[in-house]
Amino acid sequence: MDTRKGRDNRDKQNSETMKDVTPHSGSTFDQLKGLIQSRDRTKKIIGTLLFGLPIIIVFIFFGLPSDNSNMSGASNAARVNRTFISIADFLQEEQRIQKMQEYYAQMFGQPITFDPERQKAMRRQAVESLVQLELLSQATEKENILVSNKEILSFIQDMNEFKKDGQFQPSYYFQLLEANRLSPASFESKIKKQVQTQRTRQLFEAVSRPSLMEVEKLNELSRQQWNIQFVRLDREAQGKKVSVSDAEVTERLAKDEFKKRVNSYFEANRSQYDTPEKVSAQVIVANFTPGNPESEKKAMDKINDLHKKSQTEDFGQLAQKFSDDVGTKNKKGDLGYFARGEKEMTLEQAAFSLEVGKVSVPVKGFTSFQLVKLTDRKPAAKAELATVERKIATELIGKDKFEGLQTQLADALKAGQLDAVNASLKTMGLAWEETGFFGLDSAQIPKLSEKELKMAALELSPKNTLSKQLVTVRNVQYALHLKETKTVEADKKRDEAKMMTQQASNQMQDDWIQQFRRSSTVQINQAVLE
Repeated sequence: MDTRKGRDNRDKQNSETMKDVTPHSGSTFDQLKGLIQSRDRTKKIIGTLLFGLPIIIVFIFFGLPSDNSNMSGASNAARVNRTFISIADFLQEEQRIQKMQEYYAQMFGQPITFDPERQKAMRRQAVESLVQLELLSQATEKENILVSNKEILSFIQDMNEFKKDGQFQPSYYFQLLEANRLSPASFESKIKKQVQTQRTRQLFEAVSRPSLMEVEKLNELSRQQWNIQFVRLDREAQGKKVSVSDAEVTERLAKDEFKKRVNSYFEANRSQYDTPEKVSAQVIVANFTPGNPESEKKAMDKINDLHKKSQTEDFGQLAQKFSDDVGTKNKKGDLGYFARGEKEMTLEQAAFSLEVGKVSVPVKGFTSFQLVKLTDRKPAAKAELATVERKIATELIGKDKFEGLQTQLADALKAGQLDAVNASLKTMGLAWEETGFFGLDSAQIPKLSEKELKMAALELSPKNTLSKQLVTVRNVQYALHLKETKTVEADKKRDEAKMMTQQASNQMQDDWIQQFRRSSTVQINQAVLE
């Protein structure tokens, strides 16, 4: 643990400062600090959040960053001011998000596949999550909302995983971190950031409690229900769906300028036309409940027994009879062909390391043990321009035509002409989706969770039902239409004050972080998003 005397003195001074400040003195944050009466409440909440689960769940769900004290900018996922976020941290956060999705899919019995688009979304979510956490940490440090070394030590000493006979054992602590290739500094840094997150949330909640008038207004808004139509205009995705004839392709490729454009596009995006290495495999799955040793042992015994049987019996028959995976057991465990990044990591690693016809040793996933048999392998192949030239030309022409149609749609929105908007959407092969009815007091609008879309939606009215322009969110544009409204009886069971406090504090904290971000230097390595 870091027990430097100077830092401890600063911790002590900060603790005394927070005790003395009143809600009516100093800056906004000085006033807020006076509302936090004790650090014990924060400790209790964070202890529940971080350490109320078995230690392995903590590692998977919250992630533990590797030590990056000597990291340089040459191998990082992002940079927030002078702090680098390492590739290792990014990969762990991406894995954490994937494990969470797998866990909840398993919990609700829903199938989940990690296709390239989902993987890309997870990577973006992972790096943005780490950036936001680092921004919050730096912002709290700037406002002198500090976390002492004694608090961090107290958290760790309270963890049952590091105790023997009810006492904290440093040897257990260091052994577990070493087994996960972590340094104490990195683990303690993670705890510190979580404490800072909870502490700032408490501060914002303390000043977000609504007045009686605000509660009454919220109740009135909850009675007003809207159903909004929306449509997504993704140039990359929809451009490929626009009808393009062979004659148009031949005509455009005959022109040198367009042919050069096709060649340039191919060189810039060559990898997406390459065929990656793929394998086909069969799998036998034995599920267990994470954090339940008895369930895990039962699954382990089952998979070990099936591994022995697979040496002399037909693998497909064993999968059909004994596998716990509903999606594959009726297909004799067949997973079909897949490339790297499309299956659970442990299963994928086992499959790609095998020879055709061989069966792996049992491998452990997040919620199951698995046996994998490799049935075929297709090598990677590099694309040649001649084989994809017409395909690229078709895509580029489609995107050009889509942009023209998009301009027509924008003009129809600006004029408020719903019939013209509908005609443009039909030509583009697009159709309205609906949010379903929601109360105007809702913190989030169903299917329109982004802040920009919510703001645009709430600018609509029964008299002006169309958004005046396309709303852009991360290179995707949206058109909005207020389809219908209704008034319902108020739900008297709702805790209006609590809801308003949560909504207001969440918004205040988000705005505060974004304000700090505008004055910060945030750089994201675009290579990690591809």
